[in-house]
Amino acid sequence: MAANQYDYEDDYEEQDSGPDLRKALKKAQKEREALEAELNQIRKDLKSRTVKEVLESKGVPTKLAKLIPSDVDSPEQIDAWLTEYSDVFGLQTQAQEEPAQPNVDEDTIKASQRINQTTSTAQTPSGDESVHQKLLAAGSKEELDRMIFGQSIGR
Repeated sequence: MAANQYDYEDDYEEQDSGPDLRKALKKAQKEREALEAELNQIRKDLKSRTVKEVLESKGVPTKLAKLIPSDVDSPEQIDAWLTEYSDVFGLQTQAQEEPAQPNVDEDTIKASQRINQTTSTAQTPSGDESVHQKLLAAGSKEELDRMIFGQSIGR
């Protein structure tokens, strides 16, 4: 029979003398699996720490961490989940709490109102400068009287 261009002789003897690729592949796969397991553990620890920190900052018992779904992992998502399900657990998050009214006596309130009234009608410094410039630029006494008094004052 004639030799075909696709017929190759199998040289298994040469492969046996070289490095064993199957063993190297199995070793690399085991290392990869170990690294993936370690990465998953680190992710799990990070998520649990993040959840605990968010719950503590909201004043919520940390036991709720077990009930938070696994796909909720960022602080924003945890906050949104807490807000959504706070009524189920009978919680009142800090965002839902009513702001406390400060205890202020009547004199302080009146003084604050006077300050607000005064500052709301006051002129800005730039307005004072422009009025001053107009007064300095007045060409005659009649023009100056019109600016100050709104009319000419004759003598």
